[in-house]
Amino acid sequence: MSERILAIETSTLSCSVALFDGDACIHAEQRCEEQHVHASNLLPMIDAALASVGWQASDLEAVAVCAGPGSYTGLRIGTSTAKGICHAQGIPLIAINSLEIQAYHAVADGALEAGSTVVAVMDARRDEVYTQTFRWSGERFDALDETRALVIESDAGVDALFPHATDGTIVVGDAAGKTQRLLADKGLNWNFIVAHPTAECARIPARNAWAAQRFEDVAYFTPAYLKDFQAGKPKDPLGLRKSASA
Repeated sequence: MSERILAIETSTLSCSVALFDGDACIHAEQRCEEQHVHASNLLPMIDAALASVGWQASDLEAVAVCAGPGSYTGLRIGTSTAKGICHAQGIPLIAINSLEIQAYHAVADGALEAGSTVVAVMDARRDEVYTQTFRWSGERFDALDETRALVIESDAGVDALFPHATDGTIVVGDAAGKTQRLLADKGLNWNFIVAHPTAECARIPARNAWAAQRFEDVAYFTPAYLKDFQAGKPKDPLGLRKSASA
């Protein structure tokens, strides 16, 4: 029997669940509101998902959950729900980088050529994003850098902001529109896809984690909220910083 995995994605305003039976996604649902409603939506969505395919919670063999970065509220609710199910059923917990899940939307959106570069961007606030860059091997994404919290400054060079990006890079995430606006004067030949990460997009990384038996400690796992931001060269239009250091 193929592995049966429940996936939960709550790192943004989107709340989504999916059920995987081996390589197949047999159920997926997403709800996105203007504010966090994960606490009221998530458990009913899981119950409805299981009922729709005739499964019980005891039929699950693992739960995959977004590991951050993302919303503190969303990650906390998703993690506590996933851990509760794993503890009750005695099954393993799989944690997947939320930006990796986001990157797989570029695969779900259509055919992706091997070697393509995908930059996942998640909204933080103001001109800030959580981001990570990946390269598509044809079967999976390989990370080209670490997960970062980044301030996108209009006067910063693209190479400094996204050093691994190439011509034709795909930028995907709920912050794709903001990123496009902030880089509008750069003349980039990039494709911007506005989308929230979804549990359905966790299928490949969840399958890979299961195959490698890469599980988390259910008692001690905590998501990576990622609060610190990298900024470009400080702006000093009035020369105040220079004067203070003189």
